[in-house]
Amino acid sequence: MTFFRRFFIVLIPLLFIVLLSSFGLQAEPKEGFQQGTITLQGHKRTFKYYIPNSYSSGKPVPLLFSFHGRGSHAEKQIKLTNFDQLAEKEGFIAVFPNSAEINEPNLKSGHERQWNDGRFDTPVNRAGIDDVKFTSEMIDYFARHYNVDLDRVYATGMSNGAYFVNRLAIELSDRLAGIGAVAGTIATPIATQKPRSPVSVVLMMGTEDPIVPYEGVSGYSLSAEETVDYWKNANALDSKPSTKTLVQPVKTDKTKVIRKKYKHAGQQTEVTLYKVINGGHTWPGGPQYAKPSKIGLASKQLEASKVIWDELKKFKRGNL
Repeated sequence: MTFFRRFFIVLIPLLFIVLLSSFGLQAEPKEGFQQGTITLQGHKRTFKYYIPNSYSSGKPVPLLFSFHGRGSHAEKQIKLTNFDQLAEKEGFIAVFPNSAEINEPNLKSGHERQWNDGRFDTPVNRAGIDDVKFTSEMIDYFARHYNVDLDRVYATGMSNGAYFVNRLAIELSDRLAGIGAVAGTIATPIATQKPRSPVSVVLMMGTEDPIVPYEGVSGYSLSAEETVDYWKNANALDSKPSTKTLVQPVKTDKTKVIRKKYKHAGQQTEVTLYKVINGGHTWPGGPQYAKPSKIGLASKQLEASKVIWDELKKFKRGNL
């Protein structure tokens, strides 16, 4: 055997090992903000997500989605909720999806970006966008790329995003452990459906919301109280809630918060309403992103993101 032949016999396996190591390092997940893409129905769907520094592939972590409102997008939802900061502190993966953009003649500016939340005769409904499937495929994406606890997947949303997570809890109940809906209830057309599995629900609604009325809109969306009744019945919860007026840490704030909590006898599922007296179409604890005359008041009496996470994190999928 010549020297060069012996040299290549030794060198080639070494190069193969080096290449495998290189690919392995590239495959290691990075911490911080990342960008994901899924192609669905011919559309390139995108989402931004945050991996905490504590993430390790050897330990499963919870997964939380945060869906923006109509006309918004992932970046605005991040600034509204600060779920990335909470994910870093609590050790979960936070996902901020972008809705599809609809091209339709004479569409009001901003309305091209919205979730198919179950309300009929909307641009996204007419376009046949399947956002429920998009969410399911995002869950699959994270199951493939990260060590996520599939029994602890949660969905949260604001406004149109809140309507949408209510739809998800009905139609994707076998994949979700709980939802947090702020300034949005259940679309009337899907209120006749029932979830296949129990889902814990946190609902935050302002009584002076000029965009999504607390009392609901007949034939369009349920009221806050009707939404609570829907989920109370769907989860077979006790009929009488525990009620508490929260302590007001900000005395100059004109809002106050009443919490109503319905529990399952075995404590496996809960439905909680945070009724924000004088609150508007806002994310409690978040910014006053527009004038109160347009959207109402942003309550400073609680931090919605932290409260929703603390309420939901103890629940797992299909507890009953």
